[in-house]
Amino acid sequence: MATASTSSLTSLNGISTGVDTTALINAIVAQKGLGLTRLKAQRALNDTKTTALNSLKTGLSALSVSMLALQDSFNSRTVTSTDINNAYVTATGKGAAAGNFDLTVHTVATKGRISASLDGTGLPLNLAVASPTDSVSSNIFTPGTPASFAIQGTDGVVKTITLTEGANTLNGLAAAINASGAGVTALVVNTGNGAKPYQLVLSAKETGAGTTSGVVSIVDITNQSGGAAGASANTLGILAGTVDSLTTPTTITGGLTSAISGAVATNATFSLNGIELTRSSNLVKDAADGMTFTLKQGGQVGTTTLTVSPDKGSATTAMQAFISSYNKVVTEYKGASTSTKNADGSINQAPLANDASSRAFMASLQAALKGTSAGMTGSSTYKTLASMGVSSLPDGTLNMNIIAFQTAMSDDLSAALNLFKFSGTSTGQNVMVKSGGAATATGSVDYAITADAGGILWGTLTQNSVTTSPIQVVNGSLQGTGNFSGLNLMVTGIGSGTLALARGAGQAGSDLISSYTGVSGGISTALKNITLQDTNLDLQIAAGQARLNTETANLKKQFARMESVVGSMRSAASALSGA
Repeated sequence: MATASTSSLTSLNGISTGVDTTALINAIVAQKGLGLTRLKAQRALNDTKTTALNSLKTGLSALSVSMLALQDSFNSRTVTSTDINNAYVTATGKGAAAGNFDLTVHTVATKGRISASLDGTGLPLNLAVASPTDSVSSNIFTPGTPASFAIQGTDGVVKTITLTEGANTLNGLAAAINASGAGVTALVVNTGNGAKPYQLVLSAKETGAGTTSGVVSIVDITNQSGGAAGASANTLGILAGTVDSLTTPTTITGGLTSAISGAVATNATFSLNGIELTRSSNLVKDAADGMTFTLKQGGQVGTTTLTVSPDKGSATTAMQAFISSYNKVVTEYKGASTSTKNADGSINQAPLANDASSRAFMASLQAALKGTSAGMTGSSTYKTLASMGVSSLPDGTLNMNIIAFQTAMSDDLSAALNLFKFSGTSTGQNVMVKSGGAATATGSVDYAITADAGGILWGTLTQNSVTTSPIQVVNGSLQGTGNFSGLNLMVTGIGSGTLALARGAGQAGSDLISSYTGVSGGISTALKNITLQDTNLDLQIAAGQARLNTETANLKKQFARMESVVGSMRSAASALSGA
């Protein structure tokens, strides 16, 4: 058996016949494996196509994010102040109208606070102990007679606590107050002075007078809560008092208050463009639309003038980032869809060269960004990105003229912003356009708002002589249907008028991206199809490879037998010639 095996292996090298049987077998197998080779090539191409589509999706997602950042940047504002050192007020703006604000700070909002009363030498008369952790020499109440307290912050909420033996310390009292849910914060401060350097300070959590006229209170209600009559008073000088209920207290009487020992909270008072205003906080967000004022110091003599203007720098940077993201998508798509020739003249097929879906999408995206915004009225200052200095280069990428872009922002900021969002105007004061969706129709739309017998508002929308069914106004909002799906109108009363709806070029591009990269979009559909195709290809490749392996084994056996027969014949011939 060993001799036969060796003879068979040797025969495959063509020693008996002089034929290179190994090369011959390889040639036959290669010819029969052409179909399998095509299957493997298709599988490999699918892998590169999957990579290219995922890369395109990533690039488009980044482009979509940059568009949102660009839209937001148009709302950014720069604020300059005549208060050079920002001593009295600072301000920021977001979406605020450009212009000036004149502001004078009279008083700032403060917190109500209970602190120790001091003697003539500056040492505490109450709320102080020698050690915050010592329950013996610095106990809060006489051992065996637990103390109960009620606390009220400027929010008016009353909370009660009871200290037990294990918490008969200043730290224990502070911890119980902080855990009570009262509108105050308890803090133990080490002054480093005198025999009782550790002092308790209670501060309201929020600034402003609140519902208690700025007063913070703490009351010893030990007797009221069941303490022994005549029990020793607490060692902190917290005065006795009462609450209207031990379980659900709402009012508090007596005790130690910020009016007695500490500071009563005050509201902020200031004038804005000549109007006197009062707020409980020094962070004022509701005095002027889009503006946030931070009041820092009262007693201002004179006026701080705050000048608000569009933040051209932020918008320019955001526009450059958007263009960079777009150009990257265009360049990478071009590389993934353009086939090249190899040195031998064969074609190196690009993964997306024959992908009709991505080709159609890229054409639509370029048309949306470079074309006229849908529904933009003839009176609009800017209708295309090119009118704002964003032009298209021969290779399909975009280029930005910074001077033209910033000039457009200065000339008509609202019109410039409309190129990057869905916008709408109304001829009537009873209806205002809030937003629109990717499917919302654009152009001129007539509306009519009526009320039924029950006072419920209903609205209809008409475009090109086609009127929607009545749509109920819910919580002051009318949500469009059909061709107006995604439209959100704020409705304040009955009446009729006309809407002018427009989708800016940037918004149109953003809508296309969302649709193409969404769960049921073109990319997801293509990737799902590739996955299904790969599953089928893998089965075909496995079956084809198995057949080819069997064919190879059979050929080896046939040629081995041939070599063996030829070898035997030559041996017989040699023996006969020798005889």
